[in-house]
Amino acid sequence: MKNTAKTIRTIILMGALWGICEASIGYGLHFLPYGFSGMFMFPIGMYFMYNAYKQSDSKSAILWVGLVAASIKFIDLLLPTRSPMSVINPATSIILESLVVFAFAKVFQYKKIVVSSYLVGFAWILLFTLTQALIFRPEIGLYTLPIFQIILFLVLNALVSGSLIVIYLKNEELFAWKQGSRKLSFVLPAFTMLLAISIEYVNTLIF
Repeated sequence: MKNTAKTIRTIILMGALWGICEASIGYGLHFLPYGFSGMFMFPIGMYFMYNAYKQSDSKSAILWVGLVAASIKFIDLLLPTRSPMSVINPATSIILESLVVFAFAKVFQYKKIVVSSYLVGFAWILLFTLTQALIFRPEIGLYTLPIFQIILFLVLNALVSGSLIVIYLKNEELFAWKQGSRKLSFVLPAFTMLLAISIEYVNTLIF
């Protein structure tokens, strides 16, 4: 029970921190051409998911962190000015990212850091593009580009995301999330979650 409680606290904290990054850095990066923000936000999301997995020693924590971060995005559905697709699109991206990182954690070997990093960087954007094309079909999406541009973007995304992931995994101890010696209570995760929801709500009203 004690370990279960610690895992839940870690999942909420990592998911909320990811949500804060999505609601701050993510909104800023959306001023870039469509699709470019994911090159940077996926490695950020992977950082929080992978840290939750390492701290809890549970690969399923990766999926739960993704669900927490996605749930923060779904707060936007409460705003009448937001179209459902403008909320579903980023929330779907977060969930797909968690599925890709979960699969990555299942097969990852440290002796293949570079290859694994570029593959996971390619896999998530490919899966996201296919999901857009085959299921949601938003008016604006990567799948609407000419095929040559789609391939070029997939490769560029893999290179940028993969390079950032290589840097992280090769320096994992340096970037590891440190909780300190004090026991992590539910106060910090709960406060962080409320902060993430507040930032997401305010930024949605502004942008």
